[in-house]
Amino acid sequence: MWTGAENRVTLLGLDAETLAEAVRSAAETIGGGGLVITPTETVYGVFASARAPHALDRLNDAQCGPGGPAGAPSDTPRHTWHADSVGSIERVASLPTAVHRRLVRGLLPGPVRLILEQDSASLDRVCATLGVPAGVFTTAKADHEPADGDPSGAGWLAVRVPDHSVARALISATDAPLIADRLGGMRWRDERRPDHRVAAQEVLDREGFEGMILDAGSIPSRAASTSVRIRLNGAFEVSEGGAVPEERVMAALRRTILFVCTGNTCRSPMAEAIARAMLAERATEDGTETVVASAGVVAGNGMTATPEARDAARELGGDLSQHRSRGLTAAMVAEAERVFVMTDAHGDRARALLSGFGAADRTDGAGDGVAKIERLDPDGDIPDPIGGPPEVYRETAERIRLAIERRFEELGV
Repeated sequence: MWTGAENRVTLLGLDAETLAEAVRSAAETIGGGGLVITPTETVYGVFASARAPHALDRLNDAQCGPGGPAGAPSDTPRHTWHADSVGSIERVASLPTAVHRRLVRGLLPGPVRLILEQDSASLDRVCATLGVPAGVFTTAKADHEPADGDPSGAGWLAVRVPDHSVARALISATDAPLIADRLGGMRWRDERRPDHRVAAQEVLDREGFEGMILDAGSIPSRAASTSVRIRLNGAFEVSEGGAVPEERVMAALRRTILFVCTGNTCRSPMAEAIARAMLAERATEDGTETVVASAGVVAGNGMTATPEARDAARELGGDLSQHRSRGLTAAMVAEAERVFVMTDAHGDRARALLSGFGAADRTDGAGDGVAKIERLDPDGDIPDPIGGPPEVYRETAERIRLAIERRFEELGV
């Protein structure tokens, strides 16, 4: 029996070096075909190499109840690939629609399992690239003829990117694709809180667990991951009762772009109005939405746009008749996918707000939180036209329009 105190590491209070050593030992255990219990952001999971048949057999044998997750459709993969990053999924899986790409980038990392419909070539590529037999975290359909004229794939791929430092470190340290099943669905569970803490050692020994345990104590109670099933044509279904509600899934399809200047009465309102007019001309039916907003770093609330700004925006199709200024907040910066500022000083203020909000290291569609904050015009600051003649406003508005065109092209809007 390969258990006992020497293979159970209590993570609470460990310094960074000792924690890294424990993760390396766990990665070696998995690399050798063993199992590792480790915390995730929702529950404890039992991790294994997707290339280790013996480990897969042990997971399957230890599952409470037949055939994988309770209540799951019969064609749902039994196991879920736990990837180290969104980029890993994008390099391997087929994401044919804007809905696929938005949901992958908007929901991961996080407590979400995506079940992606794939064509035959994609299923083969996933298995070949990751060196995993078919049927581990993919499932082929018995009949994949198109129904009602809709494209139909050959099977499904289940994937997740955990948002927990220990789980992510373990995935990165292991030289094999990993799968994980919740501990609460195993015979090794703690009957009192089966998903949120590790069973006592005598229970693990009695129930025949052979492997390593990374014990972080009691995880705060939280619902299990939400499953989102996405078909080839972009249609999707959201499971009920998961950690991420359907409203949050729908919000991931919405790209929010925030323009920032000083007083929110000239430059950023013109940018918002011009961008909104451009979006109206580019209306698409791909299932996603782009919304624009503006704010000022020292703006008072409720001021109208200057008459010159209204006129300059109107000449380019924008309407500022209903605009009212608002001051920039940390929440605005955190919730936006991209933040385009008029000057470097505005960017510094937005980054300071985001850092104070505790979101500087979160991952958004654009990458790290602070990385999403950029000058609207990469070539330089856009000066404030306040107090200038109408010609200066028109020149500023045209420069803003050209910069937005450039940014929209980068974003694929």
